[in-house]
Amino acid sequence: MRFLVKLRPVEGRAITVRLDYRSRFISLMKTIFGEDFFQRNGARPYTFAVYFGKGARIRGSSIEGVELVNLRFSTGDSSLAVKFYNGVLKLKKVGYTHRIGEGNFRVEWIREERERRITGAFKTLSPVVVERIGFGDSRDVEERYTVPDEEGFELSFLENVMRRYEAILGKRLEVKHVSIVSLGIKKEFVKHYGGVIKCFVGRFRVETESEELLNFIYKYGAGLRTGQGFGFLEVEDEKA
Repeated sequence: MRFLVKLRPVEGRAITVRLDYRSRFISLMKTIFGEDFFQRNGARPYTFAVYFGKGARIRGSSIEGVELVNLRFSTGDSSLAVKFYNGVLKLKKVGYTHRIGEGNFRVEWIREERERRITGAFKTLSPVVVERIGFGDSRDVEERYTVPDEEGFELSFLENVMRRYEAILGKRLEVKHVSIVSLGIKKEFVKHYGGVIKCFVGRFRVETESEELLNFIYKYGAGLRTGQGFGFLEVEDEKA
């Protein structure tokens, strides 16, 4: 299930938010889920993406001109989806405000979004993080993370998906073949918790015989760190 939550600053003016903003939304998830958040160890069974509006602009280490926040949330767990929806409604009802950057934001509304038919073609709404199989130095972002134009990426992508699938659903994912075809991908370095993560954004097609794999990455997110605001995918309409 998918939801869109709109938040607006209570100050009634444009707000400046630092580029390393995801920790504030992880904190919001803790508030929404309450004790349930801390009862879940390991891989988070959801993904989310943040959009700061057309007027927002990156300048230096900040995002300026933020007049709204669109928070998208996706999960394949229906009970978790209900908890998220009810948790957001509760925050709206009590008038809860959440600090993001230089402002305090309040929930304006939440609505469910329609899930689209999965075709295998996707576009990223938040960057995808893939950890390289057998990396050595965890502090070396080039060694630890991999992107589609690097050797061994597809094997690492599949290993990451299978690892999360087993952690979340408690069973193994059987896949015979997977390949990633770029439809327009760009490498990015994202600031996160004071460090930097190498990841990628853009459009791509996943070619595989496994409909379960496609369903999983669409609903639960692709790659790793999905519970930290990475890996949110939307179905892409491929052009002929």
